[in-house]
Amino acid sequence: MNIAVVGGGPAGLSLAWTMKGRRNYEVTVYEGLDNVGYKPCAWGLMNGVEEIVPLKKEHIVSEIKGFRIFLDGKVVHDIRGEERLGYIVDKPMLLRDMASKLDVKYKSNVSVREGKPYVGSEEIHADKIVFANGHYSLPKDRSVPAIQYVTDFQQDPEVVDFYFYSDLLGYAWVFPDRDGAKIGIGGYADVNFLRERLKPLVKGKTLFFHGARVSDTGIVEERLNGQYIGEALGTVYALTGEGIRPSILSAKIYADSLLNDKDFSKEFKKSKLYNTLNVHAKIVAQSKGKEQLKGLTKVLMKSDPKLVLKVALGDFNNFDLLKLLGRTIF
Repeated sequence: MNIAVVGGGPAGLSLAWTMKGRRNYEVTVYEGLDNVGYKPCAWGLMNGVEEIVPLKKEHIVSEIKGFRIFLDGKVVHDIRGEERLGYIVDKPMLLRDMASKLDVKYKSNVSVREGKPYVGSEEIHADKIVFANGHYSLPKDRSVPAIQYVTDFQQDPEVVDFYFYSDLLGYAWVFPDRDGAKIGIGGYADVNFLRERLKPLVKGKTLFFHGARVSDTGIVEERLNGQYIGEALGTVYALTGEGIRPSILSAKIYADSLLNDKDFSKEFKKSKLYNTLNVHAKIVAQSKGKEQLKGLTKVLMKSDPKLVLKVALGDFNNFDLLKLLGRTIF
């Protein structure tokens, strides 16, 4: 079976990597840019994908063992321990190392005409086409803006900071980086508002500034047709903006479905990933409004921090939700 994957991000490359060397399967990744790993993000990768992608020592910037959560500038949770919660990875290095061992065609913008995929005027002949082209393929109302400064400010390499606000459905962050820190913000506001809100957090010398849009409304149900994975399908945790890990996991579910001759839509809907992504999206959808946002903020900031962390990481069950939010999410 010949499989054409559109997009060389975490989802597309993970699918190709998982199918690599499988008898009777050939996967070609079509990437529109001249390399992979360009999309800006904070490079956070929570535990759970080490057995799916080739995460090596040189890819790891630091191991995360703590979170600090702020509300309107004041610390409300300081969660630290000896166990690793996740990593800061060099995402471009990881993706480029993966791509170097796969069949990736760069500068190959794919368009679909009359139901058939083309690169320029050349038709792609494949038994299956999978779109992993991220938020670029989604309508604008299914994503929110995010901006980020990369600075030389020396953040504790084992701790990430999250800043929540009473008047913003979204948050700011400070993540450790190889040369300092990534300081950013995203949410339901225009870019000028986000810039002003972020100013007090920007420390050190700014090395560069960039931005992107992030899918924030959960799974796009009409795309559960076996043609989409990753952020193009909506696999981003809406409360936290985490997208690398869920995109990789969606690719693994897709690959397993192919290898076991099962329906991807059914397998995905049975997964914990599908449920937790949709819970995040539902919480965000129910928090649009001044009073609703205050209610969510109050709950998250006054609850057991370990429980808040479980929900933030997507590692929760219905009993956890009952303890945190009562019956409002069911």
